Amino acid sequence: MPPNIRFSSSCLRFLQHLAATMLLVVAPPVLAAAQTPTDVPGEPESPIRLEWDPLPSLRIGDDVRIDLRLKLQGDLRAFSPEQPTDNGTFELHRRRVSIEGRLFEDIEFQIERELRERRVWRDVYVNFRAAGALQVRAGKFKMPFGLEETTPTMDLDFVYRTLGSDGLTPARDIGVMAHGRIGRLLEYEAGGFKEDGENARLTEPVFLLPGEEEAEGGRAIAARVVTTPFGRGGGSRPRLGVAVTSSTLPEGLNSLRGRTVFGSDFFPRVYVRGRRTRVGAEAEWNPGPVGLRGEYIRVGEDREGQGLGDVDLSEFIGRSWYATATWVMTGEDKANRIRPRRSLFQGGVGAVEIGTRLEILRFESANREGPAFRNPRADHVAMNEDRVWTSGVNWYVNRWIKIQANAIREAIEDEARTPLVGTRTFWSGVLRMQLVL
Repeated sequence: MPPNIRFSSSCLRFLQHLAATMLLVVAPPVLAAAQTPTDVPGEPESPIRLEWDPLPSLRIGDDVRIDLRLKLQGDLRAFSPEQPTDNGTFELHRRRVSIEGRLFEDIEFQIERELRERRVWRDVYVNFRAAGALQVRAGKFKMPFGLEETTPTMDLDFVYRTLGSDGLTPARDIGVMAHGRIGRLLEYEAGGFKEDGENARLTEPVFLLPGEEEAEGGRAIAARVVTTPFGRGGGSRPRLGVAVTSSTLPEGLNSLRGRTVFGSDFFPRVYVRGRRTRVGAEAEWNPGPVGLRGEYIRVGEDREGQGLGDVDLSEFIGRSWYATATWVMTGEDKANRIRPRRSLFQGGVGAVEIGTRLEILRFESANREGPAFRNPRADHVAMNEDRVWTSGVNWYVNRWIKIQANAIREAIEDEARTPLVGTRTFWSGVLRMQLVL
């Protein structure tokens, strides 16, 4: 049976943030309606003004726009059977503030920071529009790989990203990227980055002998191309894409690893050296209130000289795929971010969406001959996979508040490599409260 849910101090802080911010959402339109003009007839308007359209924005003349943003997410969770997690039944999942805007016509910027005990800079970049088909972005941002991974967190169809998006894609890194649109059918992104992204970075302590230096990954390159083969029409037309990355692997237990929905290892790291190559394919189609998307990712990692006697081992392979279907029951268009036609307390109930998703994340070696072993230096590594089915309901209360409820079923192939040895199947439920200003 799922455990009783207790409201922790973090949960109460989140609810306080939510209540205070709801007041901020409701108050500005009321105050704006009650205000009387303060400009003196005949006097020029001030070049500096604060607007709320629809969110707080500082304007300096017509050339500078600075938008202030706040993002809050809190999750209530229940498990059957109980799973080991770092944050218990309640997690204040995100507390982010950001500043984004535009300078003149050609320069855009974004600065976003996570407000946690361990404060983390998220996106910090400048984007320059060099020409109609060429823009250049520099700083820290998401590498161009993965349909779901490059979808903003606040716009996800389900509470959590897929295991493949979390475990196989590179995510953010420091770099420079060219991107743009060629004609009406083709979009492209290509760049070079300092390392292979945050998702691939080691977070565990590294134990070194005296005089040894910690191994660092080499530079990475990434490219993504998306086409709308049946004509430009926003999300209402099918979109197809491919992406690739390549980077250098430092020697050691530095491979990618498999983690369950709530962060337990079901496939630990193995010894690698050489190159890591990702290849991805994606498809998306949003006709009216329906949303369809799917993605396939393959990652190959070299294991040069990692066997006994420094022999080369077969390639270590991670694969994932998912298929998603959603339907906005209240009829709103799925293509361009769901906006309720009539918000709650304004003549309607908001927008309601239902959806389901099936996904698989699998790790194995290219060599499948002979006995399979779980040893991180085995040539034939025993395969393991996590198969996850998620169904849920999204309630868009208004354009700022979204509530999501998900039911999740996980099934792990190898019962010896699960959060609870001997137990292969896990159920969980998650309720997320989200606010974006």
